[in-house]
Amino acid sequence: MTRKKLPHYLIEKNNLIVQVTISVLFAIAFLAVYIPLSDTTTAWFSLEEQDKFIYTAFFVIFSTIFLIFSRVMMFYMSKRLIRFTLPIFIIWSLAEIVLIGLFHAYISLRIMHVQEYTHALIIGKSILITFIALGFPFIVTDLSFALLDAQRVLKIARSVIKFNDNNNQNTQKNNAGEQIVTDNPDIINFHDYTGALKFTVKLENIYYIKAEGNYVNVLYNNKGGISSFVLRNKIQAIEDSLAGTPLMRCHRTYIVNSNNIKLIRNESDGYYIDFNQTGLESVPVSNTYREKIVKRFTEI
Repeated sequence: MTRKKLPHYLIEKNNLIVQVTISVLFAIAFLAVYIPLSDTTTAWFSLEEQDKFIYTAFFVIFSTIFLIFSRVMMFYMSKRLIRFTLPIFIIWSLAEIVLIGLFHAYISLRIMHVQEYTHALIIGKSILITFIALGFPFIVTDLSFALLDAQRVLKIARSVIKFNDNNNQNTQKNNAGEQIVTDNPDIINFHDYTGALKFTVKLENIYYIKAEGNYVNVLYNNKGGISSFVLRNKIQAIEDSLAGTPLMRCHRTYIVNSNNIKLIRNESDGYYIDFNQTGLESVPVSNTYREKIVKRFTEI
């Protein structure tokens, strides 16, 4: 059974920061409206009474710190865990909501001694309130990230089509009078995150592409030497645009030109790629891509 791959935009650092910020602000606004209307588990919430305000502020601050810590852990786990899939992301997010809801119920039962309702009711409603306060902004922000990513991919696709159409205008005629497209399939076009064409290079000259935060660095042969070109885009978007070419993902940080691999080394800490050009760093191969890379290399 194929595992559902985690969309890259759900785990991008900037998106996680935006999501936590919006979620916390929405939760505070929601509680400010909900508190006056509730007479059950949030009875101890108050923005006016000093004692209750201290506990309210403590709950909000602690929950915010917990959420930040959880998302930092999620970010680093997604980079190191081979199978950090979409179901794991969903379960992780639900676990955050449940734990914060249980913390709310603990304050209600053990500190504020709410006794008018059963423990089951207080715990259930605490989790429900937390789900509304955090689940709604979680869902909305994730959908917004998906929409923005789809728009970016569409813009890149339109730019590629436009670029190819412009190239196709430069045609020749053979002896039969038929038009022949002179567009070179061995030319690779690189676009930035807006879809604008930034860099064009022959496929045979590319060694590898390295992710550097919100940027990618293209290492290529330039008149016998090594040059680099940096553009702002995510390596996942670059990988998607290179489908069907010898440029292959070998690591979360690297895409390599399989045509320029000299050898693959099996070291004690994993596999590494060396290129047919001196002066280039060895590129690691993660377990996720090892079989695919080795198979491609043996076919060359």
